[in-house]
Parts: sequence; structure tokens; C-alpha cells
Amino acid sequence: MSRIRSWIADLVLGIRLAVGDRNTPWGRLALMTVGVGIGVLVLLASAALPNWAEAKDQRAAARDLADAESDRWGIPAAVLGVDGRTTFHEHAISGVLLEPRGPDAPLPAGLDHYPAAGELIVSPALADLLARPDSALLRERLPGTVTGTIGDDGLLTPGELHYYGGATGLTEWNADYRVDDHFGETYDDKPTSTPDLLLLWAMGACALLLPVVVFVISTTRLAEAARQRRLAALRLVGASAWQVRRIASGETLVGATTGVLAGWGLFGAAHLALSRFETSSGAVFVADLTPMWWPAAAVTLGVPAATVLISLVALRGAVHDPLRSVRQATPIRRRLWPRCVPLVVGVLGVATARLQSWSTDWWMAWLVVSIVLILLSVPLLLPWGVASLAERVRGGPVAWQLALRRLHLTSGTAARSVSAIAVVVTGVIALQTMLAASEANYAQRGTGAADAHSVYVYADEDPAGRPAMSATAAEITAMPGVRSVTAMHEANAASGADSLLISIADCATITRFVPVGECRDGDVFLPEHSDDVDVRAQEGRPWRIATPHSNAAGTGPETVDWPVPPGRLVGRGTAEFNGYDLVLTPAAATAVPMEARTAVMSVDLEADAPPDLVEHIRNAAAANLRKPTVGAANWTGVEESLAAIRLLEQGLLAGALVVFSLIGCSLLVTAAEQIHERARPMAVLGAVGAKRSTLVWSAFLQNAVPMLLALVPAVPIGYATGTLALASQSELLIAPDLPGMAAVLAFAAVSVLVVTALTAPALSKAMSPDGLHTE
Repeated sequence: MSRIRSWIADLVLGIRLAVGDRNTPWGRLALMTVGVGIGVLVLLASAALPNWAEAKDQRAAARDLADAESDRWGIPAAVLGVDGRTTFHEHAISGVLLEPRGPDAPLPAGLDHYPAAGELIVSPALADLLARPDSALLRERLPGTVTGTIGDDGLLTPGELHYYGGATGLTEWNADYRVDDHFGETYDDKPTSTPDLLLLWAMGACALLLPVVVFVISTTRLAEAARQRRLAALRLVGASAWQVRRIASGETLVGATTGVLAGWGLFGAAHLALSRFETSSGAVFVADLTPMWWPAAAVTLGVPAATVLISLVALRGAVHDPLRSVRQATPIRRRLWPRCVPLVVGVLGVATARLQSWSTDWWMAWLVVSIVLILLSVPLLLPWGVASLAERVRGGPVAWQLALRRLHLTSGTAARSVSAIAVVVTGVIALQTMLAASEANYAQRGTGAADAHSVYVYADEDPAGRPAMSATAAEITAMPGVRSVTAMHEANAASGADSLLISIADCATITRFVPVGECRDGDVFLPEHSDDVDVRAQEGRPWRIATPHSNAAGTGPETVDWPVPPGRLVGRGTAEFNGYDLVLTPAAATAVPMEARTAVMSVDLEADAPPDLVEHIRNAAAANLRKPTVGAANWTGVEESLAAIRLLEQGLLAGALVVFSLIGCSLLVTAAEQIHERARPMAVLGAVGAKRSTLVWSAFLQNAVPMLLALVPAVPIGYATGTLALASQSELLIAPDLPGMAAVLAFAAVSVLVVTALTAPALSKAMSPDGLHTE
């Protein structure tokens, strides 16, 4: 019992050293509380991401429809649906037209009844968009009148643009979706995120969370030199090694505990504020942002435990050699090779992460561990670099010599001050490299599309079998700003495991893109582009073409027997006809059902075309064709992907700026603590005539030199990490983001300048003769 009381007394003494003295450095304690609190806030927010992802999956499953797959033909569906997605300017709008097959048909989440034909039930965000005066073309395109709104449980985000419409006349063979028992019945079978997306998520988590951990660690070690001298003095007056460790634990627990409480308070305040101001333009439902219990418990208990462990590790010198700490002797020489081990292991790990025999989970776990080791290698190498530079460089101006002498004595403190910045720079540059490569790759896909002033239209023909493409092409051709319209059909034929892709166009279109020579209606051409074209397109070979109608037995789609007509071999066509096995003129394609064809149109626009011309084209296609897709030619999905990548880049720079601001505060307090600890020597320098500018330059160099040494390895290591990560999973075009790198480096340089400017008044005060007085 006496031993327990002794332990408690030691802990209480540590707490009194932290808060019970009249000379308690409340500023240091407040910064530790704020720093740890912000770190805990970020970690708690990260702990909420799994719950958010799970809630989003549940929301998606509650409205998910199964694809109308061939192996389900003949089974009566409870609900049928048709894809109704569209685009309006920069807005991507998702939607589905539903037809229930009975009074007890299951409802998707967010609906309490099905919309009738000609009715729409829309999300609040889409209702706001439709209410705008400039959305008349969108109101004209959507098939119905708004009669209600979707509930929150049926939306993925508050700002999602989604709708449900009523449909009639759907069958199991012309519908895109179906539900047999309940919505989401096949959701678990659908593919998850791609490896590219998983890699970006992993890199983003490492780049943004690991600096927070390093920041928390560096915050808990503020004024470590003064703490070590104080505890070394206790060791010299008779305290045992374990007593000193317990006293240090009690002293460290104060800032860590208050920081954890502050972090929970900040998280609760942010959660409450976001829930009160949540609108239909939001990107996430605040109720989904609830931390998982075990990561939250790990953060709550792990942060104090980690800070205590770190302080005990840092006390090795004060416990085993207290005289060195009291005398502020020269630090022990650091060895390089142990600090290179994480870097070497991490690089080898990323380089070997492309093993195709690994599963996605193991591959991603191995890659994340390797990236973490690479990022941690920067703060491990930094103290050795600072100490080596300070030890080897001689001479120079007085300010330079003062700065190097101080760095030589406190290289660990100087390195810790910028270690979090080093991790931020390394991780951000690695992620920027990956984003820049993706952006360059997408831009390469769409090269020339922006200058072509053209859009494409790709849609199914009218289900009733009327030639809707010709009517659509005529309507689009008459629009102001349209230079020309190239229209053709394509169809698919099957014969066992073989398939045949057929193009149907008039002679004017064919001769424009395929070197056929003379062309007459009724001709058939075989473009020379594949080795087996003569076998698959052999004259008279029977093929089957499926239509959206059911067969007589009701067990599948109706098929039409179609033998290959006689044709002649011609040269390979341009991109518009590349990939087709047969090119038919209209008279040769009379046996191909109209409802089995797909309409493909290329619309060339004038340079001064009206800005809403694309929306008018979308409306014309929606009025005549089924499931139309309209966009820039050869630019499918590229604009949206590029916009998402650029948004990620902006968010990354914003996050880096916030982290730099936090670390700058830590750097500021560290510099202020160093000025406070060296007040007497500075007062002596001031008394013997040292210039204020000399000491200000010395203070600037004490921050600038470690920062420069941190950035020297951070830039190449970050770029190499991003390059290796890209090479580990794809063959993306690798291009460095030089403007992004410059912005990150500018943040780091500005933080040093700001810290120096803010510590200049304290430095001037420390140089006054009052600092020579003794109490």
C-alpha cells in the first residue's frame, strides 16, 4: 500500500510541476492543449470515416436496383426501371424511371409511394436547381412534373441531384434494372473501388494523418530541454530512476489529458455546428460522422499513453547521465545507418507492391506500411542532418555562427520543430505527383477534343422501332451553331461465343471515313482491321441479332436470324469506323431490326456556337432516343474526372495550409521557449554591444536551416514515393506538379518568415539589461 501511495505521490508531484507553480508556463501548457486537441480532433474525424462510408453504403444499398441480367429472364420482376441519368452544364444528375409490377412492390428508400407516369419525385438539391430561372432546358428534358421530394434516407449526400420518375410499358427485356424481392438484393455483388482510387485514398490518409501524429508528438515535447534539466536535478538530489519516470509521466499527462478533452470538445462543437447548418448543398450527412468506438477509444487512451511513452524515451539521458543534462553538454553523435533502415525498407516495399499474386487487401496493406515507413524516414534523418551540418560547417558571419552553435547543442529540438512540416511536404508532394499524373493522363486522352468543337450523341433507337435517329439528326442540324451532323447506326450480332459489330450508314458517310471507292446503296464492306474478319464475316454465315421484345415462350429476348450478305474487302477506316467488322448501307441492312440498333452521331459545332447549344442537343436526343449520352467527342468522362482531380488538388493545398498553420504555431512557441531559456546569454550579448539585427538573423537561421534540410530530402523522397506508387499499380503518365510543389515549398518558407517576425519583439526584450538582474 505504501508503494502505491509513493507512486501516487510521484504522479502528483509531476502534476504540481506542470500546473502548481506560480511560474507555471501557462502559454506552453495552453499550446500543448490546443495542439494535442487539434490532433485529437483530426484523428476523431478520421475515426468517423469508416462509419460514414458504411452509412453511405447502406444508403446506396437501400435504393440499389439489380441489372436486368440474361440469367434472370423468365422470372417475373417486382419492379422494373430505366436509366434516366443526364447532365446539365456542370451538374451530373442521376435518376431512374420506375414501374412497379404490383400493389405490393417494394419501395426504394426515401419514397413512400411510386410516382405515376409523368410525375417526378426529386431530391431537395435537384428541386432547388429546377427552380432556378436558367434551368428551363432541364425542366423541359426531365420526363414529368415534380410532385414530391426524396427523403434523406434515400440520398447519398444532402446535395445529391437525384430523381425518380414514373414509367409504363417496361418489360424484363427492355428494362435496364429490376427488383425481385427488395432493393439492394445484389448490392454486395457489385465491384468496389478501383485500385487507383484505393491507392489515392491510402496515400491521402498517410499524407494527412501521419503529419498530425508527428505534430502531436512534437507538441508534447515542447521545452523538453528545460524539463530534462529539471528532472535531472531531481535525479541528482536522490530521486530514483523510476521516481523520475513517474514524475515525468505525471507532468506529461496534464497537457495530454487536457488536449484529449479539448479534442473531444472541439469535435462535439463542430458536429453540433454542422448539424445545425446542414443544407441541401452539403456533401455529407452530419449524422453519419460518428466515430467508431474502438478507434475513438484508441485515440482517447492512446494519445496520453503515447505522450507518456515518448517523454520516458526522451528522458534516457536525464535518468542515466543527469550531469550531462544539467551541464547542457554536447549531444551524443548520431549514427546514420539505423535512420536509413525505414527508408530502404519502405522503398523496397513500394517497389515490390506490384506482385500480381497478392490480393487487393494485402497489396494495399503492404503499400500503406511501406509509404508510412518512407514518410517517417524524413523526420528520422533530419536530426542527423542538422547535427552534421552544425558540426562540420565553420566560419561565416556572427549570426551564422551563433545559429550553428545553437543547432549543434539542440539539433534534436530544432529537428522536431520542423519534422511535421517535413512529413507534410513529403506526403503532399507524393500525392500531388499521383494527381498530376492522373490529370496528364486524362488530358492526353482528350487531346484535340476541346479544339474540335464537336459533341457526340450515343443512344438506343426508339423502342417502338421507328427511325428516331434520322428525326433527331434533322432537328439537331437545324439548330443555330451546328455545322454538320454525322449519323450512323451500329448493331451487335452473336454466333455462339463469337460476336460481330456492324455499322450502318449511307454512302455519303461511308465514303467520307472509309476508303471504299465507289459506293451504292445495298453495298456491304469488310474493313481490313482484324486477322479473323474473313472467317467471322464470311458470306452466308448465320448470326443472331437480339431485340428488346420477348420471344413466344417468354423465356428470353426475341432474336432475328441474319446471314452475312456478300461484301468486298476495303481498307481500314478512320476513328469513326475503327473496330467495326461490317459496314452496311441502309438497303443492305433492312433485315436488321430498328429496335436492335444503337444511334451514333457526331455533331460539329461552329466556333461561335451558343453556350446552351449542348443542352438543346441533349433535349432533342432525350425527346427522340432512349438512354441518350451527349458530351464532348473523345472526352467521355474526362471533364468530370479532371474537375474532380483539380478539386482534390485544391483541397490538398488547403489542408497543407491548415497543417502548416498549426505547425507554425508550434514552431513559434518553440522559438519563444528557446528565447526564454537563453534570456541571460542574450542579455549579455546585448550588454557587450551585439546588434539586434544579428540576433534576429541568428533566430531566423535557427529555423531556416532545419527547414531547408527538411525540404532537401522531402522533395525527392515525396516525388519518388508518388512515382513508385504509380508504377506499382498502373502505367500512368508520370509528370511532376511543379506549381503545386512550389506552393507547398512557399508555405514552408512563409512559416519561417512569420515565426521570425513574431519572435523579434521577444528577442528585443531579452536583449535588455534587465535580463542581467538576479532575483
